[in-house]
Amino acid sequence: MLILAVDTSSPVLSVALADETRLLAETYVECGRAHSERLLATVDWVMTEAGLSLQDVEAFAVSVGPGSFTGLRIGVAALKGLALAQMRPLIGIPTLPALAHASGIRDGCVCPLLDARMKEVFGAVYSYTSGNRSEVVPMQAVPIETILEQTPPDTLFIGSGAHEYSDAIRATFPDAVFGHSGLNHPRAGAVAAEAIAALAAGAESDAANVAPIYLRGSQAEEARRPGNEN
Repeated sequence: MLILAVDTSSPVLSVALADETRLLAETYVECGRAHSERLLATVDWVMTEAGLSLQDVEAFAVSVGPGSFTGLRIGVAALKGLALAQMRPLIGIPTLPALAHASGIRDGCVCPLLDARMKEVFGAVYSYTSGNRSEVVPMQAVPIETILEQTPPDTLFIGSGAHEYSDAIRATFPDAVFGHSGLNHPRAGAVAAEAIAALAAGAESDAANVAPIYLRGSQAEEARRPGNEN
């Protein structure tokens, strides 16, 4: 199955084309907040470089969060449009499991962390046994200390939140191991791999039902909450 996957959950725009056995093409471009201007052009570039067209794509996948509010809305809306236009399935993939997948870990625990600003992280903890993943700590938007209280020792920390809060992590786990900088942001190749597995397992694939996962209100909404005026 040929699948086109997109991640717009962070300042990095990532687009990938893959099947069950190969990653055919992947982009990973720092674009700040310019996802809306660059997403479809990047999709066109990936398809052209692979010598294929959107008509060849059999399914679409998009990261649904948590992550950037604006980025998630742009990615979900764009992929819904492509999937509906091509009458193809669309799989929504949560960002943190996809980031954990990208770590390549097969045995042990991994804690993907994304900087959520406002002194919080989007985080979770997953345990792998022979490549099979189970959830230890569910996805949440909390201060880093809350995640660390629930994290087992000898956990691999990855993502932009791990970089931002490395001092706090080391204060709790002096021998903490951190992933390389290539794991700071989610990658579309991992989104594609997660989607292929989800489709094989019979996951929901109606484009109309795909929606972002936010975990909390937007930064502006949170600032307006009582007690957060400052």
